[in-house]
Order: sequence, then structure tokens, then C-alpha cells
Amino acid sequence: MTGRSKFLAISLVIAFVTKVVGEIVHEVAGHGLFIVLFGGQITSVHISLLWPYELSYIGWSGSFMRWQQTWIAGGGILVSIIVSGVLQALLLFNVIKDWGSSSPLLWLAFWTFLNPTGYLIIGGVRPFGDVASLITAGALSQELSLLVGLILFVAAFLSLSKILITQLTITNVVESVNGLRLSLALFWAIIPAITMVTCLGMRLQILYFQVFTALSLVPPLVALLVPNFLRSNDILAS
Repeated sequence: MTGRSKFLAISLVIAFVTKVVGEIVHEVAGHGLFIVLFGGQITSVHISLLWPYELSYIGWSGSFMRWQQTWIAGGGILVSIIVSGVLQALLLFNVIKDWGSSSPLLWLAFWTFLNPTGYLIIGGVRPFGDVASLITAGALSQELSLLVGLILFVAAFLSLSKILITQLTITNVVESVNGLRLSLALFWAIIPAITMVTCLGMRLQILYFQVFTALSLVPPLVALLVPNFLRSNDILAS
């Protein structure tokens, strides 16, 4: 197995495992944290291996005030964003340099970013799940959900792209700018794939499906330009 093939194979395994871990962060560390904090009990946890086609969920019991229910509903989104932000900061500032450690953290940062921003962006157009609960509670509006989701997406897009460029360069998997363009485009092609699966799982109308799919194609297309202004001095010119 060549170095690139090995890198890809290991990355795919890590991607799937961290996707599941990301769901656990959202449900248990997110919703579950506030359930327990407010005196409730977690009665069940379902982590879907088919996410986002089938959503994960957590069951609980307890009596909560309205403001506590709002924190519980938003806990998954909030904690996921915090976890992703912390991991991205650690990787951006080279606190963790070893590829064996940084690669899983990159993927976990990706999934814990994609989960809440996906909720916010799609929920901003067609409210569902946690976003629908937050809108009903008056803690969020569709416009604010969409705006916050887009801002977080752009910030994480640049951050994660920079981290991936660094990893690919350090490991010598990619040695040219053209190679980086292709690698980044393939990485961000996960977005349209996940978006289409999400739309199918939600049984969205064809109009929503078309709109969300079209918008999801923007990240991999923009990724083709990213190496031009995020590349490091170590990347060889093509």
C-alpha cells in the first residue's frame, strides 16, 4: 500500500469513528449535560450510525422550567460548537503536531462543526429538531439561525482548510498546490454528500432538496481557490 493509499484508508476509518463520537458529544455532552445539571435523568441514548439519514436522540425524565428546557434544547448545538472551536484552536496553533493525534482531532473538529452548523443553516430555512424547539421557545429566529450558521460555517471552512493543508504538507501526502486544491475539494465534497442524505432522511420537498444541494456545492468549489491564500511556505509550487 502506497503512502497516499494508506493515508486515505486510515483517514476514512478515522472519519467514520469520529462521526459517531461527534454524535455522542452532541447528545450526551450537549443535551445530557444540561439535563443532569438541572436535576433530570437520562433515560435512553440512541446514537445513529446512519446519521444524518437517521438522527440520534436522547431521552430524559424530570420537571424543568421553560428556560431550562431552552438550554437543554440548545445544549447539543452549543457544546458541539465549543468542542469544535477548542480542537481547531489546538490544531491551528500547532499545540498538537503529531499526525497520529492531529488527524483524529481534525475529523472530530469537522463533525462537531458540521453537526450544529447544519442544524442552524437548514433549520434557518426549514426549522426542525433542536432549532425548531429554540424558535418555538423564542430563543432563536429563522433569520438569526441562518445568519449564525453561515458565519460559523465560513470561519470553520477557512480554519479547517488551513489545518488540512498543514497536515497534508507535513506528511508529504501532497507536494503541489494543484494537489492541495484537489485534496481540499474532495474533503469539502463531504458537504454535498451529507446534505443530500440529510434531505432524503428528512423527506424534504424537491424544491428544498434542490436549493440545499445547490448551496452545498459551493464549499468544494471554493476550496479549489483556498490554497492560493492559505498555503504555507513549505508547500511546493506546482
